Amino acid sequence: MTQAQDDVPPGADAGQTPTPFSVAHDPPPFAGWLVLADPDGPIDLKRLFPDVDVRLELTSARLSQALSGSEPSLVVLITPPAEPGDLQRVASWLAGSPDSCAVLLSPHQAVAMRLHALELGFDDAIDLASDPMEVVGRLSIAGRRGPAIGHTPDDRIAVGEGVELDRRARAIRRDGRLISLRPRELALLEFLAMHPGRAFTREELLRHVWHEAMGKERMVDVYVFWLRAKIERDAANPHHLLTVRGSGYLFDPPRGSSGGEHSGLGPTPTFRDLPENVNEPPTPR
Repeated sequence: MTQAQDDVPPGADAGQTPTPFSVAHDPPPFAGWLVLADPDGPIDLKRLFPDVDVRLELTSARLSQALSGSEPSLVVLITPPAEPGDLQRVASWLAGSPDSCAVLLSPHQAVAMRLHALELGFDDAIDLASDPMEVVGRLSIAGRRGPAIGHTPDDRIAVGEGVELDRRARAIRRDGRLISLRPRELALLEFLAMHPGRAFTREELLRHVWHEAMGKERMVDVYVFWLRAKIERDAANPHHLLTVRGSGYLFDPPRGSSGGEHSGLGPTPTFRDLPENVNEPPTPR
């Protein structure tokens, strides 16, 4: 046997040109929703959110492994199988992933666990006994904060003089003091603050915030009343959460504030630029 033949790898033909080694490329990090849940549990996120890339993990160990090698925009823990240790694990991961969000879904009686999740920095903690539309709506809100779907890096939005909406704490900070918000108050204030200078009718707010059809328009008035008491210096003479007669409600950000994701179609209207019918009481029905 010649030396040339000795150099041919076993199993290769002597006259065949060796095939160059292919370079392996690592797949891009997973950036969808990472979920720890029982596939036979009470909620099927893959079915409810068909347009979202949902990755389901069945155990805490698998979740921990997935977090170490992925960059999900939203982490969802559902109890069971999620346990208190999973809350701490996800909270530690969030500390190094500020562009991601986390939500806990737990049974009605697990109040302490939901409160603990919020204390650890979770974006939301939802009672599984809530109305299904509310569960879906709150998950949608959390999911929209992710970087893959228009996340804004600033989680604090000025909503009044000395008042900020803290989206991570799900509360407002007034003169440095944290004031809690009802879930609907939070959703309404966040929606209006992210669309400054635009008037929304009660019907539009019901669709976007409550995910309901017409029929409960006066409920919007009640929530606006509650919000004004928390963000305005004088709730009877509001400067930021304004009534537009015949149109609905409008958010006018404080001076010097961008007020959220303005559309870029021109400067945001300020209080003095608004029509005369702004701030008048809601039209009687």
